[in-house]
Amino acid sequence: MRFALTTAGLATVTLAGTATGVTVDFTHDMDRWAGEHAWQVHSSGGATVASMFIASSSLYYGGCSNLSITTYSSVTSHFATVTGNMDLAAGTYHVAMQDSYSDGWAWGSFVGSLSINGEGASFPNGASASFSFTVVPAPGAMALLGLAGLAARRRRRD
Repeated sequence: MRFALTTAGLATVTLAGTATGVTVDFTHDMDRWAGEHAWQVHSSGGATVASMFIASSSLYYGGCSNLSITTYSSVTSHFATVTGNMDLAAGTYHVAMQDSYSDGWAWGSFVGSLSINGEGASFPNGASASFSFTVVPAPGAMALLGLAGLAARRRRRD
């Protein structure tokens, strides 16, 4: 039996492929020593799916989009807030945060933090901190996935 992907079949594959991805928001608050900051988001399988690091006085946010940065006056201990999005598949993710000088993301009265998809951690001291979060597809995405499955099942019966 030969396999042919029809227009309806292509639509089903396309719906199924996009229904499992979710756009999640993140907020990264940095202290005045932002050059010490780094973090990585790891999938449950251990793959790095997003990261932040600083090299040559430049901020890098891999796996992130729609970045926006707000910087603060040099008289405050809060250097900047960076917000953006990540497109992630459904599942559980682990976030590892590092401070290269082992004194946390804190300066003066300000304590830096990272929040992704409503979960997060502040980093008042130490060399590392971590947290986990879970991505669940929106009910609308799940409905589309269900409809695509029904359409594929009905098509096979005909």
